[in-house]
Amino acid sequence: MRKAAKTFFVSFIPKYIGNKTVIRVYHMLTWIKVPRSVRERNYRHNLENLRKSKKAVWKDAGVCIENQKQWKDIWFGAGRHHDMMYSGCEIIAAFNAAKTMQGAGSPEDMAGLIRYFEAKGAALWGTFGTSPLAVAEYFKRCGFEVLLSYGDRRTMEAIERDSFVMIATVYNDKCDITKQIHTVCITRKNGYVLHNAYVRDRNGDYTASPSYETLENAIAHISNEETKLICLLGIYRSNPCTQSAFRK
Repeated sequence: MRKAAKTFFVSFIPKYIGNKTVIRVYHMLTWIKVPRSVRERNYRHNLENLRKSKKAVWKDAGVCIENQKQWKDIWFGAGRHHDMMYSGCEIIAAFNAAKTMQGAGSPEDMAGLIRYFEAKGAALWGTFGTSPLAVAEYFKRCGFEVLLSYGDRRTMEAIERDSFVMIATVYNDKCDITKQIHTVCITRKNGYVLHNAYVRDRNGDYTASPSYETLENAIAHISNEETKLICLLGIYRSNPCTQSAFRK
């Protein structure tokens, strides 16, 4: 009986609370702001540490960030776990999406992006990551067209048909909320590829996922559990004059 009660409790939100409601509540947590002094402290710390890094992502326009689990030394927010390893997946997904579309991405860009979302998207001081609505609004402010789907067929089909860069937020396990939520960038080129989905190559290094034939199949492989989509953001380049997605 106790096991059945626990199973019901941990699966209640994924199974019975609508995706739109979950995202709206998620966004309400951004009302609790990261103090400006903390944002500036984090920015200075991150800029110094990112500049020391020799990551290929700063040098190669075609390389995305794949290794969030190795980003503990980069700070985000003011919560109990104020680092990118624990709660930076939405920011990494946004960085990867912007880099894919515009071929840029520097230590300065990443440090600035973290500071931006600390001010305009961090959920509960960043403890719960970044609101997907804040990520959508960010790209709109940068001049991109976006379409946000909560999983209905019409919008999902439109994104799959028209978008080459997407950001997906999922339950890692549709039966257990304690397995948490993860957000990744998905790119489409001869199939759908996940970025920062904790895939490792034969040497044990983090890498992009294999290419999946369909978007549905790609989303199903974001975690090793029974993944369930919460929302999918399709990002479109609206015109050649769209400003850089790395806002200064």
